[in-house]
Amino acid sequence: MKKFISFLFIAFMISSCNEDVLDPFLPGVALEEEATRTAADLNRILNSAQAIMTDRSEYTFTSIFTDEAAPGSNNGGQGTAGTDAYYLFFLVPTSEAPDDIWQSNYNAMARVNLVLENVEKVATNFPADANLLKRITAEAKILRALAHLKILAYFAPDLTNNAALAGIIANRTFLYTEKPPRATVGDFYQFIHQDLDDAIALYTNNSLPAVTNASVYPTITLARALKARAYNYKKDYVNAETWADLVITSSGITIATAAQLTAVFHTHASTPTQEVIYKFKRTNPQNNQLTNLHNGWVSVANARNGSPFYEVSRSLYNFLRLAPGTDARTNILVRPAGGATGSLIDVNYPNINDIRGGDILVPFKHGGAGASTTTNGFNPDFIQVRISEMHFIVAECRAAAGDFNGVAQALKRITDRRFATPPALLSLTSAQQAWKAILDERRKELAFEGHRFIDLKRLYTLAGVNNFDRDPLDYNGLNFPGGNPANFSFSGNYKWALPIPQSELNANGSFPQNTGY
Repeated sequence: MKKFISFLFIAFMISSCNEDVLDPFLPGVALEEEATRTAADLNRILNSAQAIMTDRSEYTFTSIFTDEAAPGSNNGGQGTAGTDAYYLFFLVPTSEAPDDIWQSNYNAMARVNLVLENVEKVATNFPADANLLKRITAEAKILRALAHLKILAYFAPDLTNNAALAGIIANRTFLYTEKPPRATVGDFYQFIHQDLDDAIALYTNNSLPAVTNASVYPTITLARALKARAYNYKKDYVNAETWADLVITSSGITIATAAQLTAVFHTHASTPTQEVIYKFKRTNPQNNQLTNLHNGWVSVANARNGSPFYEVSRSLYNFLRLAPGTDARTNILVRPAGGATGSLIDVNYPNINDIRGGDILVPFKHGGAGASTTTNGFNPDFIQVRISEMHFIVAECRAAAGDFNGVAQALKRITDRRFATPPALLSLTSAQQAWKAILDERRKELAFEGHRFIDLKRLYTLAGVNNFDRDPLDYNGLNFPGGNPANFSFSGNYKWALPIPQSELNANGSFPQNTGY
């Protein structure tokens, strides 16, 4: 039995095949033994794992299902019909987003595990590459931890209950005939932290110089940030604050200023010390409408004449626009008005007859005016972790400790860099008020980055929030009454855990489905 790897397709899997089939020449296919000979080989496989994880579904699903996006002027049924009607809160095992999130992470982990299972062989054959292989191992374990954390966040019904079910722990490559069990939340956290601890130890004891442009590599800073995120999801706030503080004080990365936001989100020309801890890098040759991040909301470009089938929701735009002062995030998220490309913003929008054609809030955050669908054209990176998130984690930890001034101070460190005139320090006098302030600020800062669904899942009870915040004109005005947030009550709603995809159930009929599906 031989294993083979196809380099012709970005989503290849490792499979066992009959030797009679593999012995003839197969173009584009390499045997595993040949594809994992050197450190450079392992690095290429690791790069391909990152490419597989570069999936926009978590970004688009979160924005559409919650209150970040609304059907756009060119909507032709996207997100409002069939099994993918997320704007109407529709979710079933055959829905595309849960399947994409599940498959992209597990397919990537198959590559990562291939790397980890061949490191020792390469180290024996090339002892001079020992430190490079340590770094490759650390990067692989960090990516595996990130993928497991995504599965946990989306598919576990309760992120704080160790006995609740999460997903499959992909600690090795599996034969296609295997039916691995569904592991618990507690098992997931233990495995995630072990991978991250191993990676940190490997980095700490490695004499290789640090990589340049560190935001596109799984670094020790990312490992520490993911530990902070994982502890925060678990509501282990003592450990979460310890790790978040370590990232803030040791990474050398600072919160971007208002003037630097364009470079962070629109041109991706920011320096390694500005805002971004980690992102999946995209290159111009990868430009493809089916995989570009910005094309999750617009067919052609981030422009009014770029066929936006989803727009920024009115409630989110108003939330930014009505804040005292001028929030720099507004024009990062929504394309400013002007010409045929700019948003069409009607200040009297509640009274216009044609809300679809008369009030168009063009999504702009990912790639700005430069994002395109042209061959070899610019397409935006997929930002995964930012330093601002670490400050939000500190704010949550302060709220859990009853330190409301500490919450206000942590939030102000971010908002001071979003306004020309720093806003006044919030006066928070209760736990619920503090949690609501955190949730509100996360909504503005992390919009369209795949956080809102998980944030509400984690914090709605503490913040006293019961429904999504949607403007009535974004559902009734567009003739989507099913999008009324009253149709999705937060308390006890089983859809906070996505359905286990039908593709997984077809392969493993005994695999437990989440309640309600």
